[in-house]
Amino acid sequence: MNRVMKNSNSALEFSVDEGTSQVVVKVTDKETGDVIMQFPSDQSLALARYMDEVQQGKLLSQKA
Repeated sequence: MNRVMKNSNSALEFSVDEGTSQVVVKVTDKETGDVIMQFPSDQSLALARYMDEVQQGKLLSQKA
């Protein structure tokens, strides 16, 4: 993978989303720094965060 990316105009960036603890992989343009693709998408991460909040709210209301 590193060999293929080295010969292209793209770079891989790995990080961990703080809200979901999911690994995020971004493919960026080396020259501009623009994000070409991201896995999971920002929308998917936002949905996962929302679902976590809803689940925590249900858990708290069940304990009360």
